[in-house]
Amino acid sequence: MPDYLPLLVFPDKRVLQPDPGQGFPVQSPRVPGHGAQVVRVERQIQSIEADFARYQATLTGALAGLEPEMVLVIEVVGRVEDFKQAIEAAGLEWLGETELDEFEAADDGFYELDETGNRTGKPLSGRMFLAMSNMAGLQELLSLWRQWRVGRGLPYGKTKWKAVFEQLSVLRRWGIEETLFETGMIDRWRDLVDPLQPNQLITFQVELFYRRDAAKRRRNETVLTALFEGLGGRPLGAFLDMPEIAFHAVKGELPAGAIKRLLDEVEASDSEVDIELFKFPSIMYFRPTGQSLATSGEGEGEVGVFPEGASELQAVAALLDGVPLQLHEALKDRVIVDDAFGLEANYQLGERKHGTAMASLILHGDRSNPESEPLGRQLYCIPVMQPDHQTLNHDEHMPDSVFFEDRIHVAVRRMFEGSGDLPAQAPFVKVVNLSIGDAAREFIHTPSPWARLLDWLSYRYRVLFCVSAGNYADQIDLGFNQQQWAVLSEQEKIKATLTAISNGLSSRRLLSPAESMNAVTVGAAHADDSGDHYPQIGQRVDILPSQALFSPASRLGFGFRRSIKPDILMPGGRQLYMAPVQAGSNSYRVDKSQLAPGQKVAFDSKQPGALTNEAFSRGTSNATALATRGAVRLYDMLDRLRVEEGEAIPESLMSVLMKALLVHGAKQDDAGKKHLEQALKSVSNSRQFKQVVARFLGYGAVDIERVLTCTERRATVLGCGEIRENEVHEYAFPIPVGFSSQKIWRRLVVTLAWLTPINPGHRNLREAKLVLEPGGGSWPSQVLRLDRQDGDHNQVERGTVQHEVLEGKNQIQAFEDGANLRIRVVCKKDATAHLDAVIPYGLAVTLEAKADIPIYQDVRARIKPAVLVAP
Repeated sequence: MPDYLPLLVFPDKRVLQPDPGQGFPVQSPRVPGHGAQVVRVERQIQSIEADFARYQATLTGALAGLEPEMVLVIEVVGRVEDFKQAIEAAGLEWLGETELDEFEAADDGFYELDETGNRTGKPLSGRMFLAMSNMAGLQELLSLWRQWRVGRGLPYGKTKWKAVFEQLSVLRRWGIEETLFETGMIDRWRDLVDPLQPNQLITFQVELFYRRDAAKRRRNETVLTALFEGLGGRPLGAFLDMPEIAFHAVKGELPAGAIKRLLDEVEASDSEVDIELFKFPSIMYFRPTGQSLATSGEGEGEVGVFPEGASELQAVAALLDGVPLQLHEALKDRVIVDDAFGLEANYQLGERKHGTAMASLILHGDRSNPESEPLGRQLYCIPVMQPDHQTLNHDEHMPDSVFFEDRIHVAVRRMFEGSGDLPAQAPFVKVVNLSIGDAAREFIHTPSPWARLLDWLSYRYRVLFCVSAGNYADQIDLGFNQQQWAVLSEQEKIKATLTAISNGLSSRRLLSPAESMNAVTVGAAHADDSGDHYPQIGQRVDILPSQALFSPASRLGFGFRRSIKPDILMPGGRQLYMAPVQAGSNSYRVDKSQLAPGQKVAFDSKQPGALTNEAFSRGTSNATALATRGAVRLYDMLDRLRVEEGEAIPESLMSVLMKALLVHGAKQDDAGKKHLEQALKSVSNSRQFKQVVARFLGYGAVDIERVLTCTERRATVLGCGEIRENEVHEYAFPIPVGFSSQKIWRRLVVTLAWLTPINPGHRNLREAKLVLEPGGGSWPSQVLRLDRQDGDHNQVERGTVQHEVLEGKNQIQAFEDGANLRIRVVCKKDATAHLDAVIPYGLAVTLEAKADIPIYQDVRARIKPAVLVAP
């Protein structure tokens, strides 16, 4: 057999109609009786009436001429489907809905029963609806309530309100708790105000509820501008209005003295806050702005020797980051810098750090690995960050006046469409690297505008985004001082660190835009190629001595709707920590030195003419760059299949097939799972422990080499296509007859990835739900008798990648030559009434075994039968 065994491609597929399906009954929670609901909800109704009357009576200044409005928050226990029509029939304006997981109802009359009819005590789930109401809408709501209260039927088109009143937990107005406190804005303002002079300006971001009527959006802009000016402030530039992702916002600035007065009134008020800016009902959130997106390490690095030559093939990867040092020996003749925003002029000597490091990793990989070769393709770069000369290390950021969403949108549109008379600058790009994130915006409940933007761009341009999960830079309390730590065994150290991290999961949420559904989100594995002999200096310690686990500095999942995020782990460098010097301290802080261990990357030195320096770095940014490098290698492999094997893989499906293959190479490490089980498994989480593991490991660390080629005992077959609602695409995977009647270990890995359009007004966001399933029965009932190893069976269907790792070792039933495993891709609508869009998808299937069965040869013979040439 040859050394190179190319991946195979399914020759065709069958298009079927979906099975009728029985579905599963939805268990409704127990709710309080009618009388109890009347008593408790009546109090909330009266409070809403009083709030509205009080608000209406206090409108002054810029708000005086407006029709009084209020955003209503309607929280229900359980499900209420298709409520939007009932909201609008009542004269309210629909603003959106959100799933509520594990929340406490406002009354103990809400609960669930188990199979035996006993009360479970489990956290409840529900939904939160948001609606804008004027006086007429409020009066209609009150009318419906009074009819339900006395047991009368509700009018046609409004009957959904009956279920809402029965299941209603909370009815209230949207207020400063959401606009200021939940976003952390109030604490940030408190921290900023005290050291500043009253006339010094403080910047922030205001996000508005997205009104469907453009005239109302323009009116809100006029009002908000007047409110700023009334406090001595102003908007920083134009409002950003992006209907594709339902995002309407502005950057603003106010004098510190004005903000101090606002804070004083908020803290002194027991009821209504009489501040026009805070009373404006169209404001959804106040948020911080001006955060650093990439921080620098300490040091100057050391001189390195780089391979000569140039990357001459057309770029298929783009880097949106800081400005890279183009003349560095690692990047010279390998990068194309398109300075679309004119940012290079802002950089000084030694400041091109993050972009240089990321470009180095994409092009060369970890420079500590002597077998890592430079890519033959160029790297297209659009700088989107610039140095912040107000910080100590001039960390790279986007300025206060710039929206992340706007700059990324402009950059991506420039690549694929151009701008004005400028044609598309990089329409050939298939993967975009985003090794940056918003440190001020952790993912909580609903995807951020930045994440929604990536989802929209990904589907529109059929491009894959690789996004970093984000780094956790805070100290970790391990419960041991330095002396106690030194005498622990490695297993005890691992358990202590995993326990400490598990106890602090709420502070380790993903950083926006890592929750993007269409993107591949990358976490950092605690691994690199720098070897075990690194400098033992100072207080540096490895608090997680296992390369089978995630980096202790990596942020963790879940994603939107508790989907698996990060999707994959890639090596992010072993992150050491500085042990506490004082015996009374148990807090360990991140080591920011540029010494090994870690990944060796090109470095921008402050020394003039130093173009060969390199240094060690670590983090999820590095892991993401390596994922992008892997995606480029996958593109080259797929292109080789087209050229050498004659496979008809459409260029428009290359990115989604790259996405499938990137995840296809992932596997949760058995040693890593064992460490997590020993440290964290308990009686309370044992039934859901696969979800616990996925929160820390995602689908697992990627072995990119496994998906670049096959072996004699491992065959990978690819499929791709476009699918519509209620279609089923069925593929036949040949099962070698050598498996018949055998009792051997075997593994089947099946990965489905797709790109979905989004509906930002729907709680589920993704419009297309694709499902991967065996044709006829479950996986254990198929001829190979396989069981799922990694991932919860529900959780793997919540994103845009379904990755199944299935294994078996029991006796296989006898079967004749020619048997197939039928694999189906099913397309269903999700966040839409009708799925009109065509959905691109990629499919990868790998079968392997330890027995001496010529799997590749047998599968290839049936996938690509020899063509006989007539004499």
